[in-house]
Amino acid sequence: MSKIFRFKCPKCGTVQDVTGNGPCWKCHVMVRLPEDGIIWIYRMASCGSRFGKPVEINLNGIHLNWLRCNDFIGIPVPYGHYHVLMKYADYPMAKSKGIGQEFDITPNNRVVYLKAARIIPGYTGTVVLEPATADEMPPGLT
Repeated sequence: MSKIFRFKCPKCGTVQDVTGNGPCWKCHVMVRLPEDGIIWIYRMASCGSRFGKPVEINLNGIHLNWLRCNDFIGIPVPYGHYHVLMKYADYPMAKSKGIGQEFDITPNNRVVYLKAARIIPGYTGTVVLEPATADEMPPGLT
């Protein structure tokens, strides 16, 4: 399985999954992925599928599409401060009680691993992101 990266086109704003640098499928502008750092997110099968619905990924308040159960994605990012939150699509962000993660991507901390490991009972639409290690990621990711 090849590694899949998610990015948002700087020209047209389309969010897409790619295997590397190349043209945007919508506006055809050449896009170069940031090489400073990467955020790997793994939605574990044990996190509760809620009838197989995908969850929305938000990076610094920007919607970055969806992630299905037992799937993973890499988000290449430049150095900086990031806040990642995941929630179910049918719940507005204002009602989301998800537990996100905040971290910095720096030259000393270039790779961050996160896992959507569980859902809090009693909190509808809540996905909990937890820090992870490379060993907790699916095979072929690292």
